[in-house]
Amino acid sequence: MRMRSFWGVRLWPAVLLVWVVRPAVVALPFAGVWITWMATRSWVAVIFVAVPDVGLVWGALLLAAELPEWLPHGVFLRYEIAAGEHREHNHAWLANDIARRDPRRAERMLRRGTAGGGLMQCVELIRLLRRQDRAGDLNALLADLAATGKLEQLRHAVWEFRDEPAIAAPLKGGVAARSDDDLDHELAAALLADIGAFDEATAAHGNAVRKRAGRDPGEASVEALLRTAWALSRAKRYADAERVLRAGGNDREVRDLLASVVRQRGTSAPAGS
Repeated sequence: MRMRSFWGVRLWPAVLLVWVVRPAVVALPFAGVWITWMATRSWVAVIFVAVPDVGLVWGALLLAAELPEWLPHGVFLRYEIAAGEHREHNHAWLANDIARRDPRRAERMLRRGTAGGGLMQCVELIRLLRRQDRAGDLNALLADLAATGKLEQLRHAVWEFRDEPAIAAPLKGGVAARSDDDLDHELAAALLADIGAFDEATAAHGNAVRKRAGRDPGEASVEALLRTAWALSRAKRYADAERVLRAGGNDREVRDLLASVVRQRGTSAPAGS
């Protein structure tokens, strides 16, 4: 099965445990009844033991059939991975379960999953490095993902970290590098401006303008463009903010902000200039 070899997780001991434990839970009550009969040869004693055992067997059968979660969490997740295809998300959950005891092993698992194109593995690896305050390793991972990650991985990670521009910006840059959609470039510009990378933000905005080829930006592009201009304006980069806004078409909010930026640029100019 592809999952067993791909993820490199020792699955079959866990799977065998699942297959052994469930029959054992059912078999133990029968063993109790048999031992009681052999020891006492009394039907009264057997009935006394068998009545609660019937309830126990019935409950065990229900658990085995309907609630596999009764098994230890890590064992259950391993079983789920081995049970069929399209269960890649469980691999990330299993790594999280292992991370509490063995973070290095969990990281190796997540890196393998990320290299194979896993969406959740990519997100959980970023979270693991962030929890460990490994800024250097996290930045290296983000740069590597932006350059070599699959587009689906990058888009998923950007969405997951949409409120964290320091993480989303390099990933969105990777999306934009593969995209002919001006919105991707405008969003990259906005995220870069949010983290203070203003030169890179204006360059990304310039790419968006070239992708539009003279067309007015769409509504979503205008919203991203305004974010970029606001950040440039707060940093007193009025000339850059003005250039960004002049590419914003006839949107009223763009015109109002452009007028404000032009006024601020005029009042901030040195006397006699």
